[in-house]
Amino acid sequence: MRAFGSGPSRVAVALAVTVLAVAPAAQARIPLELRFDGQPFDPQAPPDFTCFSYTRSRWVSCRVDKGQEPGAYVLEPLEPGQYRMHVSIDENPANPRRFPGDYEAQPRFEVTESGPERLIVDLPRLIHLTRPGDNARPLEGMLTGCATQPKFETPRFSWGPVVSVEFAWEPIVAGAEYRYNLTAAACGQSGTRRVIVNEKTEATAATIALPPSAGGEYYVFRVEAWKGGRLVGDLYTHDSGTHSWNYRFQVHDASVPRWAYIVAGAGVLLLLFGARRAFRGVDSRRRRRRAGWLAGGTIAILVIGAVAGVSYHYDQDRERRRAESEKARVDAERQARQREIVAAFVSAAPRPDWWDRVETPYRVDTLGDLFAAWQGHPRGDDGRGERLFFKAAYQGIVDHADDDQVVATAIALLHHVVRDYPHRPQLAQFGYERYFQHRQRTDNCANCMVGDTTQGLAKNLTELYAAAGRYDEAIEVGRRLIEGRSADVSPYKLAETWDQMAWVHWQKGERERAVQIIRDALARYGDTVRGDQLRRTLARFEREGAR
Repeated sequence: MRAFGSGPSRVAVALAVTVLAVAPAAQARIPLELRFDGQPFDPQAPPDFTCFSYTRSRWVSCRVDKGQEPGAYVLEPLEPGQYRMHVSIDENPANPRRFPGDYEAQPRFEVTESGPERLIVDLPRLIHLTRPGDNARPLEGMLTGCATQPKFETPRFSWGPVVSVEFAWEPIVAGAEYRYNLTAAACGQSGTRRVIVNEKTEATAATIALPPSAGGEYYVFRVEAWKGGRLVGDLYTHDSGTHSWNYRFQVHDASVPRWAYIVAGAGVLLLLFGARRAFRGVDSRRRRRRAGWLAGGTIAILVIGAVAGVSYHYDQDRERRRAESEKARVDAERQARQREIVAAFVSAAPRPDWWDRVETPYRVDTLGDLFAAWQGHPRGDDGRGERLFFKAAYQGIVDHADDDQVVATAIALLHHVVRDYPHRPQLAQFGYERYFQHRQRTDNCANCMVGDTTQGLAKNLTELYAAAGRYDEAIEVGRRLIEGRSADVSPYKLAETWDQMAWVHWQKGERERAVQIIRDALARYGDTVRGDQLRRTLARFEREGAR
């Protein structure tokens, strides 16, 4: 009998040991440490880790497990390549994720056969800007275009049209240095920015004197907190679903133009010169007569001016009363319409039985608030975060029933949370029927069209009808959308609708019709981002049909 470890067996074992010894270190787990202000940081909220592979040009799986020590984590093995890790911590429970008090970091690193041996992530905390705008809430219109940005006006009477804009923020850590800069950028264009200010301070405020924005330009303000060579604070702003790392605004010239001062001064000089000419070289009798004419003319001018002033103020007061009466009428009609919408909404979708047991930190007054709550509510916590969003969005509908943008979008999003809500079909039907002709805002979405929210409402209702076996009603919802709103809906959204309709026909047993619909959809929308989904659906239909 051959002894163990001799001959071919010994060679195989030696080869195996060698392979294990030289196995790429990239296959090992990588220790990772979170730090803030140079110290290990153990957040109260669970960090969210995602990784982007530059080598593969896409987001990849990035599993990170908690270690034993404060701030200690372990990154599961990654293939060799260049990566960017996104670390997001919703540390401030009083607002959605990625708002002041939370932490955001995006370090880059490389995985090779020999490393890295360790990853250290220095986390900056998001700065709370308090002036001139408060980034604790979405800043409506700030990021969507020059026409809607915040505007500051120069003083009415000023020889040099300049306005002092005050910037202030809450401190990050003791001893931090704040680096702020202000640049000018061109509206609707990307590229280089013109530097206006680039300063450092230990204070948490700065005042900058600014001239009116040049034609087609706006100002961009940014502030960072640094300490010990580390970034410990960063600025992050939101606006109706979009976000950025700066605050944008414009300065408008509201001052009286300089030529007006020159004309007024010239007029005074001419008047004085004329008066001097009128009285110079004349006897006392003629001087008295001319003085009488001048006094009489002055009194006449004053009387005419007084009458004109009284008439002007009377007309202004009458116009003000008319405007107030019209506003009161419009407000009354709006409130009546709002009460009607709220009554219909609450009747169709009553509050859930857990309503009083949930306190949501989110407040929805605008479309930006709604998107912030949607993007930032906690996930993966047994539905608690979904209930926080549900209550905030539901209350936003009730509080702002006259805002179609908030209501229609909120109803479309509520479909995707709290799956055990018993009135989901009635909620979806209410949204579909009342907002079928809704035209959504597109200033916050480059590839959106005005009918996309309606498509989402129709898609949600179709899904619920099909799940309940109400196939004909589901098909009718999709058909009506295609016939009535297809010109207003993005092609990739229409591809979703056609795919959904094909599946409803398939579930109903009309398999030939389902195949024909998906083929027609491929001919129309095969080159959109939903093209692969349509091809997968067709392949499945053909595979299952062959069975």
